[in-house]
Amino acid sequence: MSKFIELSQMAPRDAYRLLIGMIVPRPIGWISTISDSGISNLAPFSFFNMLSGRPPILGFCAALTDDGREKDTLRNVKQSKCFIHNVVTRDLAEAMNKTAEEYSYGVSEFEQANLTPVPGNLVKAFRVKEAVVSMECTLNQIISFGNHPGSGNIVLGEILAVHVEDESLIDARGAVDSHKLNAIARLGKSDYSALMDIFSMTRK
Repeated sequence: MSKFIELSQMAPRDAYRLLIGMIVPRPIGWISTISDSGISNLAPFSFFNMLSGRPPILGFCAALTDDGREKDTLRNVKQSKCFIHNVVTRDLAEAMNKTAEEYSYGVSEFEQANLTPVPGNLVKAFRVKEAVVSMECTLNQIISFGNHPGSGNIVLGEILAVHVEDESLIDARGAVDSHKLNAIARLGKSDYSALMDIFSMTRK
């Protein structure tokens, strides 16, 4: 039996829970930022993707908290005008999950997850040394969808530079070997996927 679901008749939280199980897999933006006082923040966002090739733009969505406050990441990006995206590979899944926990503003997730912060070359934020790929970004713009609890704020950043810790990831043509990268993706509920069931298709 089929089911028709009208989202306007659902509580926002219930609609969110339904949709994140249907729009899958979602790449994870592991975003590191820095506050005005110099405290590094690190948090994962599964509303994330690359959105433009020229200029190279990636975006993630930082929703307001349940009481309507800005998350630390959004607050820091507004202050510093920059951030770094760190690719989450299978070996870093547990550390990434640790950084998703709720901490007071001013507590560094790098320390909580035993990760090593490395200064960016072109931006103020610190990257994750253990991440095989990191992308330094400068803020392009922020698009807000409201000031209610759960309202989204799309953060768009221009990619200035990429750090690749293992050069064997990139082939002679400059393309990334997906098998070697072994990135993970977000599914519904508390589920994740290691993207190793990879197949290729050519286009005419």
